[in-house]
Amino acid sequence: MKKLFLKLPAVVLSIALLIMAAEAKSENILSTTIVGKGQPMILIHGMSCSADVWNEVTEHYKKDYEIHLVTLKGFGNKEWVKSEHFLKEVRNELIDYVKTNQLKNTILMGHSMGGFLSLWAASEAPNLFAKIISVDGIPYFPAIQMPGLTPERAQNMAQQMQANMKNVSEDAFAQQQKMIISGMIATPEKREEVVEMGINSNRTVTTQAYGEMYTTDIRSEMSKVKTPVLVLGAWAAYEQYGSTKQAVENNYKSQCKDIKNVKVAVADEAYHFIFYDEPKWFFNQVDSFLALK
Repeated sequence: MKKLFLKLPAVVLSIALLIMAAEAKSENILSTTIVGKGQPMILIHGMSCSADVWNEVTEHYKKDYEIHLVTLKGFGNKEWVKSEHFLKEVRNELIDYVKTNQLKNTILMGHSMGGFLSLWAASEAPNLFAKIISVDGIPYFPAIQMPGLTPERAQNMAQQMQANMKNVSEDAFAQQQKMIISGMIATPEKREEVVEMGINSNRTVTTQAYGEMYTTDIRSEMSKVKTPVLVLGAWAAYEQYGSTKQAVENNYKSQCKDIKNVKVAVADEAYHFIFYDEPKWFFNQVDSFLALK
């Protein structure tokens, strides 16, 4: 192969190398479904979920916005893609997607992991997005329950959780999903669909992403964000552990303090899936933010 390359003209060699690089890279993690017309609005789901979590949000906004519903390989589906750093690659693909499709004045809204990715994309490409909406997603989510935690200290914790998630039986994993989601959604009738999304996800992919969420802290990157940002938080699920709304709100504000133009608002009763538990409050907050010039 080396001798063959030496005989090739420079242009042909360059093309060959590009093709090899493309083949060496895994398939894209991100794909989209587009609904509605108007200003582009990208919606990216959270951990172990699919784009279906946005059904009500899509219905609310599709008359005025062109909704780009993101689907990630391994989330709500059994697909698998090899990636050295899953979250970073999704961040890069989000940025590339907007550039490649020449989307203008784009709004990026993410839930949980998707909110984290939205903030990260805004720090990496400060002039690309018009507005960022992060729904219970912050620069370093483990610090909500463990304020002093650092990625270094979280490394062993993440590895133990990953091992547990990978090694449990299918039945045990399903029970885990039910238990986890009951603490994330206060509205009982909304839980089953999200539990099924988790069960239908690729455990290898989601386990990798979950571990990376514990070991990726982007708080130091927030000073690069120039885009107006709305961060919606939730605290009620933490009340049983002695937390207060004010404490959670202070934590969110602390993590987002370096964002130049940010509004932080915390729901009264919602758990993690705010758009399910307090839809009226959620839409009032988002509508008001989108209306700002």
